[in-house]
Amino acid sequence: MKIQKISGGIVYLMILMIVILWRKDLIQLMECMHTGNWPAILAVASMIGMVPIIPYAIVSGILGIKFGLWVGGAMSVVASTIAAIMTYMIFITGKGRILTNISKFNYLHTQIRNRAFLFVLIGRMLPFVPAAVINGYAGLYKLPFKTFVVATILGKIPTMFVFAYMGLSVVSKSTYWLPVILFYCIFLGAIYIIYKKLFPAAQR
Repeated sequence: MKIQKISGGIVYLMILMIVILWRKDLIQLMECMHTGNWPAILAVASMIGMVPIIPYAIVSGILGIKFGLWVGGAMSVVASTIAAIMTYMIFITGKGRILTNISKFNYLHTQIRNRAFLFVLIGRMLPFVPAAVINGYAGLYKLPFKTFVVATILGKIPTMFVFAYMGLSVVSKSTYWLPVILFYCIFLGAIYIIYKKLFPAAQR
């Protein structure tokens, strides 16, 4: 177990250092690579998504420009989900006892754990919340894996497609944002209603 913790920590620190030191080069690499090298592009996008250094809106925007709205948006969802799972698996080897002795944090953690699906879902749909923080917290404090993955995918679908559309808008100079905003709001509302129906106990 100690070997797994140390190995996971080393891997994460290496990825963190790579993204910090070569963040501009990684972005340029994604921009320059041919679309036929999509597995490599996906790998780079996933690695960037593991650490809170480069805003993922930039990555999704590049994917939207290179592959179009639907393929680029789908690749953004896949890459960011891979990043989330990998970060979760690294942090789950740690012990989430760092702040549990603080009563206010312990209460907050209890509320989050009881509403893990909604916490992850909403967090994914708020662009100012670093995804890596949610991933690390979920792994460190061992939120249910299936709940984490499902909420991550559902939350990232509208967010990543909006970011991909933003990338396309820069190229096409489109300012027609109303359908995108409506889609985003309707999707969030629909997921919340479904959540209330499926998990009524978590609302108490």
